[in-house]
Amino acid sequence: MNLNTLDLNLLLVFDAVLRTGSTTLAGEELGLTQSAVSNGLRRLRAAFDDPLFIKTPQGMSPTPMAERLAPSLREGLDRIRQAIDDREDFLPAASQRQYVLYASDTGQRVFLPRLLGRLRREAPGVQLVTLQASPRDAPRLMAAGEIDLALGFFLHFQAGFYRQKLFSDHYVCMAAADHPAIRGPMTLAQYMHAPHVVYRPAVGSHAFFEDVIDKLFSEHNLRRQVVLQVTHGLGLPEIIAGTDMLVAVPASLAQACAGSPGVRFLPLPFDAPLVDITQQWHERFHRDLGHAWLRRTIADLFQDGGAAPA
Repeated sequence: MNLNTLDLNLLLVFDAVLRTGSTTLAGEELGLTQSAVSNGLRRLRAAFDDPLFIKTPQGMSPTPMAERLAPSLREGLDRIRQAIDDREDFLPAASQRQYVLYASDTGQRVFLPRLLGRLRREAPGVQLVTLQASPRDAPRLMAAGEIDLALGFFLHFQAGFYRQKLFSDHYVCMAAADHPAIRGPMTLAQYMHAPHVVYRPAVGSHAFFEDVIDKLFSEHNLRRQVVLQVTHGLGLPEIIAGTDMLVAVPASLAQACAGSPGVRFLPLPFDAPLVDITQQWHERFHRDLGHAWLRRTIADLFQDGGAAPA
């Protein structure tokens, strides 16, 4: 038998006759006439080269082959029914779903504490996985269904993605609390003549902001003194404390590091653009009820913007 030539609707006939033991009752359950059920049985018998069901005084009795087929076919039909039920009614409290989030270490510090707090109360069976991939690979992985959501500062992905602004962020300067040259508000001259740490995480579009700083130095005909480049925000306060180095970081990261000893955060002494912190997803998930629930949860926790196709 070739599965490609089998009408899969006939499996519903098989299941109904198996459960009811009657072509008449099976027809009533399926909304078919008794003759339509009998015709379906004839096609199944031809496909499997076996009678499958034998008339007895107690009803339609399955043959040994039908009994062997029954568990696997019933499991398959149950999985299909479950998939349809999940589409029609997603219950967070009962869900065991796993979601993969594309976020930097900063994104993890900003989003995960509050998000996990909500999920533990409302959907304790839901699992989160964070993934860091290159910006080149991320859209492909999202289109393939291997990443559910991108959270953070991302410029637009290509067509086929949706984005929802959550909030606006700005950059501030992290400096040592006892910086030898900066006692009060930081001046532009102090900023431009200090040694710098460059924070350029692999996830997100933070290179955009570093390009703004590089352009500023170029306009003043100065060479930026870069001592260190890092791709992770973890450990930045310890790196900066007790030195004369400066690093520009998102204010959301600064807030997460606010309790770190030995550092303080200062406004940048030049006009810097605001950046949109968003959640972005591929259109394949746009109407998925479980995915939509997670997006609503994140928006409820963090959002002050709206959603539109990219």
